[in-house]
Formats: sequence, structure tokens, C-alpha cells
Amino acid sequence: MKLELPIVKIAPIVEKYGQKFADIFDNRRQFQHFTNYLTGLMAPRRATFALPNKSMANITRCIVESADKTNLSRFFSDAPWAEKTVNDKRVALMNEETRGWCRKEAIKVLSLDDTLCEHVGDLFDGPSNGPLICGPAL
Repeated sequence: MKLELPIVKIAPIVEKYGQKFADIFDNRRQFQHFTNYLTGLMAPRRATFALPNKSMANITRCIVESADKTNLSRFFSDAPWAEKTVNDKRVALMNEETRGWCRKEAIKVLSLDDTLCEHVGDLFDGPSNGPLICGPAL
């Protein structure tokens, strides 16, 4: 039986890189919702203590510090932050962090499924075990 642990603090990797995104948000609470969501996405799926369902509702349910479970939903639907700005900063950070590992010859795209949910049916290909290839974002 798997037990879902509450999210009581931000994941170390989110703490390490999250501050690079803090200036995008209007206030500390918006940034906190952002880091809580990322932490929920990174929680293990297959372990004794896990978060197997990576839905926004389940992540919100597991966040201990939030008494109002609609905060994360309102963050995504109503908060005045720019999705494009977040993505541009994410791509710049990825390029900066992988600069020494990138191949120069061709532009490649790495598609990531950020939901980490198990996909069923014949519309999804399995994960690729190919080499890491970096390039500028399209």
C-alpha cells in the first residue's frame, strides 16, 4: 500500500533553481504556489511513500501549509503572471546549465512530460533512452 506524504517543504532542486524565477511573480505568495507545484510534480511516484497522482487537485491536497485548497487553482487561473516569461526563463536556464554538454551541429528538441502521470493507450510512445542533445529553443 502506498501512503501519500504531505508536502511540508520545497524540494532541494526547486530551492536551488527556483530563486531564478522569483522576479517573475508579483508577490511572495505567487512564487510560493509556483514552488509548491514544482515540488508536487517532482515527488516520487513509485515508492512506499509517494504521490502517484500528479494532478493539481492531489498536489494541492498534499500541501500542508495551505489552509485554502483553492490557492493553487487560482494561481494558475487568475494570477497575473506571464506563462511565456516563465518558459523563456526556463529555456534560458536549461541552456545555461547544459552549455558544456550541448552538441553544436543541429537544433534538437527535448520534449518533457511534466505531469509524470502514467499514460495508457496507443497514442503515447515510450520514453527514449537516446543521448542528451541540446540546442536553442525554437
